[in-house]
Amino acid sequence: MAERPPKLSFEPAVNLSSIHAAFVVATGAHCTDSKTESAMRGPTSEINTRLVSSMVDVRTFWSALFGTVAEGVSAREACPLALVKAGCSEMSAEQSAAGIASLLDQCRLAFQDRFPKLPQQLELRSSPLKDRWMTYGPGLLIQSAKVIWQGQPPKDWWPTAVKCLLLQPIRGGDGGFDSGKRRVWMEAMLTDVNPQVSELLRLVYWVLRVAVGRHLSQTRENLSFNPTPVQDATDPEDFGSGTFQQSRLAWDLGCIPVVLTAAQELDLIPSGPPPVATAVTLWRRAEPAAAQAVENWWAENKSTPMPIALQNLRTSH
Repeated sequence: MAERPPKLSFEPAVNLSSIHAAFVVATGAHCTDSKTESAMRGPTSEINTRLVSSMVDVRTFWSALFGTVAEGVSAREACPLALVKAGCSEMSAEQSAAGIASLLDQCRLAFQDRFPKLPQQLELRSSPLKDRWMTYGPGLLIQSAKVIWQGQPPKDWWPTAVKCLLLQPIRGGDGGFDSGKRRVWMEAMLTDVNPQVSELLRLVYWVLRVAVGRHLSQTRENLSFNPTPVQDATDPEDFGSGTFQQSRLAWDLGCIPVVLTAAQELDLIPSGPPPVATAVTLWRRAEPAAAQAVENWWAENKSTPMPIALQNLRTSH
């Protein structure tokens, strides 16, 4: 395995952008595009109604659909697979998939009408993030690993490559990861939502989560710290949070101050207390009250070995 940070490739994801938007509207998440929300409200509501009538968990279906389309599968082909993952029998999935796929086509066409030049727009939108990644990304990853390991990480810490899928912004900035597939996704923002915590740092965070997720899988860390998994590892990745890992150690939150500290050590953000609470809230990892608890935790535990520090984080919020 690689001893250097992974090579990051960027790929505009037109089809996944449509599913991302439908997911946001269907689950009632915060949406910054009122026109897309209005156009997709009808078909996504009908999909949800059909899912409920078939006793299928709505959020699990959309999560599984997102993860399957991220693999490069068309929404129509992904639909029956997502239904089965959400608890539908294969026979019922075959019967329900055609109608739901037609409604997903309506979502796709509405999205195409809203963004007729989306491939070109995503290429344009990705340029600032690509440029900053080439300049600062690998160094930030190296420094983040040093913060976690208090020195050099193990030789198999980094994957050789990670793919970044770029989506049309629909939430004013968002992202996620799948460590098993060595993949992250990001809304392609033209500018930083908050100058304190740039979109580059958000991307570094998600790529670091891929490395952490692989590490958890390889070392079976959960057996030492958590005999009872939080979630079955076969469950589909949740929206914006990546593949479930069988560990109660709070890497999801703990990696945020790691990245910010690395950025400070490279003089990319001002010295002083890192803006942990700001990043936790902006990146939608926790509510503001919990975000402040994470900031306080890091101030007290930043010199503590990470496994012990993360156990302390579990009890602090």
